[in-house]
Amino acid sequence: MTNSNNSDQTVDIAPNQTRAKAPLPPQGPSADAHAALIRLNVLLDGLLDPVLGCPWDRKQTTKTLTEDFLEEVYELRQALLEDDGSEILEEAGDLAFLVVLLGRHTQKTHSFGLKEILDAATDKMLARHPHVFGDAAICGDMESFWKLWHTLKRASKPKSGVLSSVPTDLPALARCHRLSQKAGRAGFDFDSVAQIRKTLDSELKELDDELESYDKSDAKNAERLHQEIGDVLATVVNLSRHLGQSAEKSLDAYNRRFIKRFEYIEQALARKGKKPEDVSRNELEMLWEEAKQALTESPKPLK
Repeated sequence: MTNSNNSDQTVDIAPNQTRAKAPLPPQGPSADAHAALIRLNVLLDGLLDPVLGCPWDRKQTTKTLTEDFLEEVYELRQALLEDDGSEILEEAGDLAFLVVLLGRHTQKTHSFGLKEILDAATDKMLARHPHVFGDAAICGDMESFWKLWHTLKRASKPKSGVLSSVPTDLPALARCHRLSQKAGRAGFDFDSVAQIRKTLDSELKELDDELESYDKSDAKNAERLHQEIGDVLATVVNLSRHLGQSAEKSLDAYNRRFIKRFEYIEQALARKGKKPEDVSRNELEMLWEEAKQALTESPKPLK
């Protein structure tokens, strides 16, 4: 049997070859979450063993794990949006594995491990919920909770700016939502949905003005268009936020609808032995309208 890795090297394993093996974790399922964590740690003992362990797991660092975390978070997000129980279980497990693995590597590089990570999470949530565990007044609604959360967070990091905690790597729409949300809690916000809608008209007018003189060879015009489109998108994000919606989720839902409708067009044409590029724009538009009718669903709550 030949096994290839990313460097195209091969390892030949004889069918009856005996070798030393890492200790197996206790057989599952575990009796409780504590036992499950012990089981996972035994697994990691084997994976990170300097002789018997896995080359991939041993090679990881706090830096190399960043992309894996990002990918697993998005996979879990998709499973949650689709409300797919089996996928949620698998993807949440993948993410939990990475957190525990991260704890092993931080023990070597930052002198803290999973215990300290979990304690830090518990301590932080205790400090941020005095309305549950302390003497603060009970929060009767989400708005009062977020005001309390914002006040406590600012107090815990007095030297940080209002917007400094928003990750730079968030998708642009989600980041815009969070930036405007945090600025709003600091008092810098639109007064009403009507005001935002009026601002959107103004931003679209400014975009139209630039489009009137559109010249793809004009770098300054291109940069102004770039800015005006950003202003329009940011205003839509704020409109969505004030309506209690998420522009990121709305666009994601649109993308899913678009894929389903376009696949409908492809399948309809395939039955005729054709592809989208084989037919006229008018025929594509007719099939698009047909797809919208055929695939109409009742709106589902965004999760």
